[in-house]
Amino acid sequence: MFAEGLAARLPGSWAVVAQEHAAHSDQFPLAERIWDLGHVNWAFDQFVLPRDAVLTSDTSCELVVVDRPRRKREFLVAALQPSGSDVTDRVKAPDGIVVDADPARAASAVANRLLPRYEQAVHEARIEQVAMAVAASERVLAEWDAISDSLCDADHWPLDERYGLRQQQRDAEMWALFAPFLDHGPALVAHAEETLPFLDPEDRADGRWPYRLRVLREALEGGARVQADFEDVTGALLPDHPRAEAAFAKAVVERNAEGWHYSLTWMESGGALVEMARAERGLRGRLDGSQQSAQVQAARARSPHAIRQSVVTTAVSAAATAPGLLSHDRVRRSR
Repeated sequence: MFAEGLAARLPGSWAVVAQEHAAHSDQFPLAERIWDLGHVNWAFDQFVLPRDAVLTSDTSCELVVVDRPRRKREFLVAALQPSGSDVTDRVKAPDGIVVDADPARAASAVANRLLPRYEQAVHEARIEQVAMAVAASERVLAEWDAISDSLCDADHWPLDERYGLRQQQRDAEMWALFAPFLDHGPALVAHAEETLPFLDPEDRADGRWPYRLRVLREALEGGARVQADFEDVTGALLPDHPRAEAAFAKAVVERNAEGWHYSLTWMESGGALVEMARAERGLRGRLDGSQQSAQVQAARARSPHAIRQSVVTTAVSAAATAPGLLSHDRVRRSR
């Protein structure tokens, strides 16, 4: 099978799940996750594809392989939108590619053309998700600040149980914003740590970014411990026990409360990831501009026009410095 041969030649370890399509509707769930605005999206929309294969890497990258409509011995390979993210429409899609039926050549094309675009798009989507989560957390905290005082007396003691219930709501909202980053947050922090030495010294904010990255990593580690404890407790519950539902709800409240510090810490420092991503894009743009400028200069140097111009310039320069041509002769001829 082509998909298995392709997966075996891609970098890393990949699992393959193939599916036959008996009807057009069988491909609809996968079509909704296609991260493509070109040929692959068109194929899913206009044709009944007989089959597909989803390739999943050990780093959670997901690709889909389908037969190219109207072409034999050619396939379409595209990325799937990352799970847990609803901001991919704000990021340039890493459009899929056409490959031939040779798995080795196809793997080379996927590794060199598609995967780099996919990884960059995933990173940008995650950064966009950070920005949206930070903005949402500010609204949660503003709402809490606006009503918390009204639930306390003059000495700031809670008046009744409404304070605790509203606090539980705050904790739940903050944890819901923080929880997705327990999965992909470590990769974001690691990328920022690797990028930091290459950023402009003036963009490093006087050492503030390294501190923020340490704080973010600590928040992720603390949040992971809280989540692991929660899973241990809920995993021990008996589903048929009459108090299982109440025990689960209590565990959720305790998880959210214990995770409050870590979720708040992540949101307070998450803006550093957005700032660093912006600085990285600026650096990449400058490097791309320099590379393009060098390529343009090299192309001009190789062009026939440039060669002829160089010959003319050399000839004029040689004539201007010929030993038999005196200065008064040059003045006379210029008149």
